[in-house]
Amino acid sequence: MGIAGASCVLDVMINDRSALVRDSAAFIVLLERIWKARDVDAGLVWSEIDERIRLADELRASGIRPYKGGRFRSTKLP
Repeated sequence: MGIAGASCVLDVMINDRSALVRDSAAFIVLLERIWKARDVDAGLVWSEIDERIRLADELRASGIRPYKGGRFRSTKLP
């Protein structure tokens, strides 16, 4: 798991977009295995991610830059 995450960080650092896509997919597969092993419904996780993205998009459309530690504090912000 750590290697997959580190690979994603390295891909960002060297600006290798295709590797980032590939390594991110591998990382998500590992996460899904962990969720399954811990009896966590993957649909709930994806819904949470969708909600965070929706909120961030809504704030941006209103001209508000969403970020943690700033004016709008929320665990829902990406």
